[in-house]
Amino acid sequence: LSASYDGTVRWLDVESGVYQPLFATYDDSPQNKNKTGYGLDEGYRSWVQYVCTDHRTNSEKCLFLSTSTGQVCHVDMRLPQGKLSFRETLSEKKINSLSLHPNGYSFISAGLDGTVKLWDIRKFGTPTKKRSQKPIAEYFSSKSVNSAFFSPSGKTVVSTTMADYLDLFDNIHLSNKGSKTKPIRKIRHNNATGRWLSTLMAKWHPALDMFVVGSMRKPRTIEVFDQGGNELAALQGDALTAVCSRCCFHPSPDTLTILGGNSSGRITVVQQPQ
Repeated sequence: LSASYDGTVRWLDVESGVYQPLFATYDDSPQNKNKTGYGLDEGYRSWVQYVCTDHRTNSEKCLFLSTSTGQVCHVDMRLPQGKLSFRETLSEKKINSLSLHPNGYSFISAGLDGTVKLWDIRKFGTPTKKRSQKPIAEYFSSKSVNSAFFSPSGKTVVSTTMADYLDLFDNIHLSNKGSKTKPIRKIRHNNATGRWLSTLMAKWHPALDMFVVGSMRKPRTIEVFDQGGNELAALQGDALTAVCSRCCFHPSPDTLTILGGNSSGRITVVQQPQ
């Protein structure tokens, strides 16, 4: 699943190597009136910044997406015509990531405005009946936040910031309305990828409370941490020839497998020895 500067969302079939268009944004021209993404394209500074599936539906056609202009949408493409369940403006700047808690309604956004914000999506309006939204809780970093994600259990949030920290939050979804939350641990981590590399994003294992993140260290390294912020592994080797800016765990329960992608489009696969 990928998002693009051209405002499209596509699925890649790895076996066939073919991309399937799933969703697209459109401007507010009359001919686009009946398109699902009508009005989301706001010009050359507008694109789909982040996209992820909605785990409540068990369907790859139900998506959360954010834009470079601070909008967040829920898209249901299971029907031929598609549907926007909600469309909210949650920031004045680019939103870099979204994450839904296992409870199905606690929702966090992180972005260029330097914040991690907690929302209750049950309070979001429909695209035609918008409501003024205020976060339940928020955290202010000194610089842009690349990402913030709930752990599989929902207990912990890990955020990756351009202030060179991995921040860990405990039970942020239980925060009181209007509260200012703080991380329980800040891990010093060089996240200064510069202009030519994709930003680092710490990502959780789909079922285990551990996360993986790329690194600027030399020799090139992929790092694995537990939910308490303790380093479990620093993976190195001849196959790691560049910074793996984007890393994730393969969901297979049989073997612990990590995939790291660099800015040249190469994927490195690391598997736990049998």
